[in-house]
Amino acid sequence: MLYRDRISRLAALALFLSAVEMFIPRFVPFFRIGLANIPILQALNMDAGSFLILLFLKGIGTSYISGNLFSIFAIVSIAQSLVAGGIMYMLKRAFPADLSIYGISLAGALGSSFAQIALTTLYAGKGTLAFLPLMLILSIPSALITAALSERIPEPRISMGESSEKTGSRLPIILLIATGAAMMMYKDLEFIIPAVILSFLLQKTMKRRIYILPHLTMLLFMMVSSLLTPHGEVLFRIFSYPVTEGAIIDGLSKALKLSGGIALSQAFSTIIRPQNGLIGKTISMFTQLLTAFHNTEGNLWTRFTEALTTEEPSNETKRAVNIPYFTLICISALITALAITDCVFF
Repeated sequence: MLYRDRISRLAALALFLSAVEMFIPRFVPFFRIGLANIPILQALNMDAGSFLILLFLKGIGTSYISGNLFSIFAIVSIAQSLVAGGIMYMLKRAFPADLSIYGISLAGALGSSFAQIALTTLYAGKGTLAFLPLMLILSIPSALITAALSERIPEPRISMGESSEKTGSRLPIILLIATGAAMMMYKDLEFIIPAVILSFLLQKTMKRRIYILPHLTMLLFMMVSSLLTPHGEVLFRIFSYPVTEGAIIDGLSKALKLSGGIALSQAFSTIIRPQNGLIGKTISMFTQLLTAFHNTEGNLWTRFTEALTTEEPSNETKRAVNIPYFTLICISALITALAITDCVFF
């Protein structure tokens, strides 16, 4: 692999940009500016194999650090990363001199919007299609911003620090996977609600702060999407539109599952930390960037650029479980399989 070190650096930059973007308010669920696509635009000169690995690392990694790994959002993140990246890479190869970075970024953003809505529709129902025009409109300025920043933001120069991690208990991992499986495999609220409560307790036990507003926003979005496809007994009507019992129960059930999955993901990102391979190196570099960002004074842009240009590694001690590369892949595959099974059959 020709770009092994560069893959880790660009993937770490994608995670860092994703973390920085969390400071920006999100007015539409599932929509982000897409700053994590900046390293993808910078990597269009890579060979196809290296570029594909970078896309997977970006999709999985952003779900990992944003706390969505145990939810349908992880599948959406990976899929939109592959679709958008694939479109941009093929356009760059097909029209190397005819398309600017702005046109390539716009095509990738539009493809990403279609992929996100298409996959979300499988889970939330056809009512989600109502959000597609808004997503496409918002993707235009976000693509232009991403393209402009890709020409200004340098690749990180930070060095790898020495590992100083402590080993924590593996019991929470078992509870985490068992809770996630129980929550995904049932659609009755009497089973889902206890599993969701346990998920939040695990998040709190892992000392991850719980933000209520994103969960309320997601609940509202899921309820609206579900009510747009009415089924079951009609409870009442808003003007002439029927509000049905089945739509309310489905919307509430799916919203609770997503909230529980996010809570489990938050806990997972605290107790699991890969040690070896590209994933381990990427996460380590991301930690170095984030630590440098927090340790720098000034405005947001100054702190951001200082973090990218620093070459001094930091040794941050965390209590986590270092697991082998293959084990991490198996756990991720299991989580993905459970999420797909929940989406298709439940």
